[in-house]
Amino acid sequence: RRPRIMASELRVNTLKDASGNNSVATSVVFNGTAKAWCDADNAAQPQDSFNISGGVDNGTGDYQFNLSSSMGSANYCVPNSPGFAQISCFDHGDITSSRYDIRIFARTDSLTVTDDPTHSVVHGDLA
Repeated sequence: RRPRIMASELRVNTLKDASGNNSVATSVVFNGTAKAWCDADNAAQPQDSFNISGGVDNGTGDYQFNLSSSMGSANYCVPNSPGFAQISCFDHGDITSSRYDIRIFARTDSLTVTDDPTHSVVHGDLA
């Protein structure tokens, strides 16, 4: 007879290391863990990522990243930085629960948009 495979669920309140020290509530782990991250090139193509299904180059310095698993709402945080000595910002106007946009600017007095590799992390609640 073949053994039956049964689905299971593990419910715990606290995690500890193997020696029983360094305890942390599971809520801290869940709420404080990055829900996505992306290391993308200057054409918005992910070089390495987690929970990112792809990137879109919407034009010079305008990148969109799509989440594999959506967030619970459009209220989440995306710290980011360009790969070189540029300035970048998270575009709150174009955010949805399933994607976010980043704009990159050259470090000049005019802050012109520019293409540059970017790194981003998503913090918030998954759907």
